[in-house]
Formats: sequence, C-alpha cells, structure tokens
Amino acid sequence: MTSLNTQLWELISNYKMPADASGLPFTEQLMAENSISRETADVAITEYRKYMYLCATRAERNVPSKAVDLVWHLHMQHSRDYWDGFCKALGKQVHHTPGGQGSQHLEDYKATLAAYKDLFGRPPKGIWKQNSKVGAFFTLIFLTVFVFFSSNAIAQGENTLLGILFLAIPLYTIIATLNSLTTKGEFTLIFGGNDPFADDDAGDCGSGDGDGGGCGD
Repeated sequence: MTSLNTQLWELISNYKMPADASGLPFTEQLMAENSISRETADVAITEYRKYMYLCATRAERNVPSKAVDLVWHLHMQHSRDYWDGFCKALGKQVHHTPGGQGSQHLEDYKATLAAYKDLFGRPPKGIWKQNSKVGAFFTLIFLTVFVFFSSNAIAQGENTLLGILFLAIPLYTIIATLNSLTTKGEFTLIFGGNDPFADDDAGDCGSGDGDGGGCGD
C-alpha cells in the first residue's frame, strides 16, 4: 500500500477555500450553485482535496468524478487563490483539460480510483461513481422474466411457484456469472447525469497529470 505524505495532506486538508467577493464562504457557494445540502457540499470538498492530493503525487493522468470536477471548476473561478495559493501549497501547477468518453478515459478513471482506495480506503457513497451498466441490464432482464412468470403463477395457483423458483435460481446464476466475466461490469462513467452528487449520476472528465496537463493529454 502506498503511504500518505502526511505533511502534504495536512497542507491540502487544512487549506482555507476562498470566499467570493461578497464574503460568501466557498461551501455556501457550492451549495447555492448546485442546490445541495451543506453536508453534501462538505463531503464533495473533502473528496476534491483527496483528488488534488492524487494530482500532486501521481505522474499518471488523474480523472475525477463529475461531482469532484464541479468543485474543481468552482475553485478555478477564484483564479488567484487557485494558482497562487492552492497550487503553491500542492507544489505543482495542476491544469484542467476536458476529457472524453473513450476507453482510455475510463481506464484512467479506474486507475485514479484504485490509487484513491490505496491511500484513503473505499470512497464514501455518492460523489464517486461505482456502477455496473452490464449488471443493471441483466438485473432488468431477470426482474422482467421473474415478474412475467410470477403473474402466471398467481393466475394458475400456488403450485406453479415451485417451478418459478427452479427457473429463477439458475437464471440468476447465469446473470451473475456473465456479469463477473465482463470488464464492462467494473467502474463506469456516466456523462450528463442528472445528479452528480448521487451514486447513480457521477463521473465526468477533467484531471491533472505529471506535467500539469489535464484529462486527455
């Protein structure tokens, strides 16, 4: 397991995020801009700090979730604070470049999450996307078949339920096996989601790499 640079992490975790021109704290700016609770905003900012630690310490390209990217965008609007204060604390100029939806972008995202887990453990619910499109697809098929046969069972009597059980168990086993055999069942990025701060809609582009470049460089 990679060890955490505690001195750098303390600098990042204790860095005071900038207020706007009217004196509105950064957390409240994020709340107002995204219509989220203070608790969600606090978690998102903490995850942004963790992501920027990865950008400061990893030579590889780093890709944040969509929620983290939104915090990043807001921070970069405070350009003097971001470049002259925060990046100075990082010891590195971390630039932002929009990413894409290609396979390499997804691989970079998965690698970023792996590095995150190595340092910080499993990410909290929401903020980071962990979804299996393949699993959801097969689950939908399973539920459709189950509902269809269940409705027939109810119409014909209770004895048919035993037959449904024998059908459902092997079908579910096949679904689970197929899902485990495909790499598409791993981490998935969802673009243009409705709620980037929820589990079912996170993941987008933007990153920093060893040369200060962004996602896609």
